[in-house]
Amino acid sequence: MKLTPLVAGALSAAVIAGITVWTFAHLPGLWVWAAFIGWASYDHSGANRKALFTSSACSVFGVVMAWLVALVVAGSVIPIASSISSAVAAAIASFIIVCVSRYLPFSNVPATFYGFASAFAFLLLSPRALSMEAMTATDLRNVLICVPVSLLIGSVLGVVHQTFASLLTAPEQRSLAPLATRLTPLKKDS
Repeated sequence: MKLTPLVAGALSAAVIAGITVWTFAHLPGLWVWAAFIGWASYDHSGANRKALFTSSACSVFGVVMAWLVALVVAGSVIPIASSISSAVAAAIASFIIVCVSRYLPFSNVPATFYGFASAFAFLLLSPRALSMEAMTATDLRNVLICVPVSLLIGSVLGVVHQTFASLLTAPEQRSLAPLATRLTPLKKDS
């Protein structure tokens, strides 16, 4: 049975999403929401090899930048109120993120902020995650380990989604598949 690109993409997404949620339920310390963010970042970045590279590298870079901000705050490096030190550290990190985007491995600024936001989601929602002990641990309590692994699994899920959808698509319609299964809005003609 060969399907239209849209139905193949939808069926592929449904199967992979279901398997992913079930699998992550058995992987304590990894986060399904971060995997879905990694998957969406890959798709949003173009769903090709360059997207896999830049989305993956940048989302991990974003986690590293968030981890550094969290270390500054948790370690009281800036001797002012934590809300102010958080704001200053986040501002500096954002400046650096945009400045280094001129280099290809760091050129996908949205993916970097997806990683940054994912790291802070974990840090602020997980008990004791924003502690020096957790942020320097060598296990899945550390945001620098659990969130990048989850995001990178998501990038791989994006590739699997695309490959599976292509296998389900009728051969005569495969040239349409990238447009029909694209998860971002199509550009309007000028």
